[in-house]
Amino acid sequence: MSSVMHHPATELLLDYHNGRMPRGQTLTVRAHVEACAECRAQLRLFDVIGASLMEDTDGVEMSADALDLALARIERPEETVPQPVAKSAKPKPYLEGIALPAGLTAQDFKPRYWAAPGVWIASLADEHDGAHTYLMGVKGGMNMPDHDHKGLELTVVLTGRFSDTGGNYLPGDLVAQAPGDIHAPAIASGQECICLISALAPIAPKTLLGKLLKPFARI
Repeated sequence: MSSVMHHPATELLLDYHNGRMPRGQTLTVRAHVEACAECRAQLRLFDVIGASLMEDTDGVEMSADALDLALARIERPEETVPQPVAKSAKPKPYLEGIALPAGLTAQDFKPRYWAAPGVWIASLADEHDGAHTYLMGVKGGMNMPDHDHKGLELTVVLTGRFSDTGGNYLPGDLVAQAPGDIHAPAIASGQECICLISALAPIAPKTLLGKLLKPFARI
């Protein structure tokens, strides 16, 4: 039986299915889906529903020369299109030893930095519009400062576990935090907790310590 207990809302999963999410949040949901049989089944159901809707759609009358145009395209020699060089699946040296989901191994993460004692961050490269997606590792037994969110934040647990007022989160679990959701994650003792986090806007610390650390954390 899967240990994944926390899932994206149906609307969020549908946005993922339809390709309506920013890159970083797509990667975050994908990491959850890779670990969650329930959400993979839900995505297959979306496919079935979509196919059924297509079958019920009335056809569109084609032009008289549609067949000739289609045959002409088939007979035309294919143009040689340069194929992009696939990125190596080997993670960066500073991420070696970390169990990344398959969908993350080829992603370009910047070198990690220390955001606070016991806390490191490795940001996803080439993001725009204020979005910030990053891997965060936190030493076991630590408590993070209370903070609010200025935009939707998605977090998926990769290793270790943490808890807040919303519950306990294990590998594969995904939690969504919206503006007004204040929490202070507590990391379980004994193991470093590594998460993939994607936020559409910076966090808003609620404590003096959090405000002092924010310039160093850069989140």
